[in-house]
Amino acid sequence: MEEPISQTASNIHTTPDRRRGSIWRAQFGGFALGLLLALGVPGSAPARPLDAEELELKVILQDRARQMEQSLERWVNLNTGSFNPEGLATQAQMLVGELEPLDFEVALEPGPKVVLPGSGEVETGPLVVARRAAKVGAETAPSFLLVGHYDTVFETESPFQTFTRSESDPTRANGPGACDMKGGLVILIEVLRALSEVGALDRASWVVLLNADEEIGSLGSRARIEEEAARADYGLVFESAQGSGAMVRSRRGLGQFHLRVNGITSHAGSAHERGRSAIRALASKVLEIEELTDYERGITLNVGTISGGTKRNIVPGNAEAWIDLRYDLPEDGERIRTRIEEIAAHTHVPGTTTEVWGTLHRPPKPATDAVDRLLASHAEIALALGEAEPPPRHSGGGTDGSLMGAVGLATLDSMGAIGGRAHTTEEFVDLTSLPRRAAISAILLHRLIQARLYASAGGG
Repeated sequence: MEEPISQTASNIHTTPDRRRGSIWRAQFGGFALGLLLALGVPGSAPARPLDAEELELKVILQDRARQMEQSLERWVNLNTGSFNPEGLATQAQMLVGELEPLDFEVALEPGPKVVLPGSGEVETGPLVVARRAAKVGAETAPSFLLVGHYDTVFETESPFQTFTRSESDPTRANGPGACDMKGGLVILIEVLRALSEVGALDRASWVVLLNADEEIGSLGSRARIEEEAARADYGLVFESAQGSGAMVRSRRGLGQFHLRVNGITSHAGSAHERGRSAIRALASKVLEIEELTDYERGITLNVGTISGGTKRNIVPGNAEAWIDLRYDLPEDGERIRTRIEEIAAHTHVPGTTTEVWGTLHRPPKPATDAVDRLLASHAEIALALGEAEPPPRHSGGGTDGSLMGAVGLATLDSMGAIGGRAHTTEEFVDLTSLPRRAAISAILLHRLIQARLYASAGGG
């Protein structure tokens, strides 16, 4: 578990990254070319055709398209902001109701409490942890960890609360969490249901872990995710994919920081000289922090919110800001963390002091051979289903797949619905992608199961 950070400029805690690697952007061209040669270029071997059971999975999921839309509408209409315990508890029970009929042993584990600046100790929603042991060939059956989150960034006071179908495009719907990631949760559940219908669920061991604090960095659930990832053979995370169906090959690391500057209040007219402006001090720090952005190295700093003071005619005695950090290389994350600490400690306005809280809460997820093999299999299945070839990409967004990859688990983490504009009131999902993306996931899992069983039977 990532421990709470004490609010002092000299005590910022981070979790060291456990996987090191060089920058991977330059690898994309070679990988994409290799994938084209293997799967799509005239004269190369054609994509492996679907077998009878895989065709059955496709039909089952296509026939469930309407039910998928209905589930998504029901879940999107329930507010599950990260700080809405009632909504999170209700959604957790809904998910339990989906998993138990599939013969999973489901437990609701209390969400760990986390300490956040300005909020104190915050209770997070329950972890839904579902297990199902292999019933066929248990000694050699593969083990899968399927991960998702059911919290959203939209709290109860947000004006964005309902699932709405587009009047101009019946394939499109808007709503809080429609693609990030309730659409992915629908796909996850339907994939398991389809695998159960063809008997494939019995041929592997499964853990489904659904958390409710992903949108605040999985600060409470991180240790639990890492624990389960260390025991699995493969990991899938059902975060959304882009409109082209592009699959994430690698991800940037993420950090979050909070600065609070304490000054001295005074009357802005009769005693201005007695005041020590916290806003002025914080403004100087903000400018220095933003200057740390380095696009060439894949480093971005964003001061996302800033507040302070009480009234126009009072020298402000307090000011605070939240800062987002994205970085490609682990060493850059550590370096920027140190620079933020130094900037916080520097006295820009005499008489002011600064408190800082911070964490590098998601390590970078570099490309690996194991992930590349999964991506190649995923692309082959997409082509066999008549989908466009899903290009690999490097993402600046963070998911729990980065935590899984950091402990050595081969993980694909963009297996969910196709959509976009996440974290905005224009968030949307392509409804037609629900059964299509579910079919790719189900067939990928089916092939991983078959490959393990074939190998264990001496098939080479």
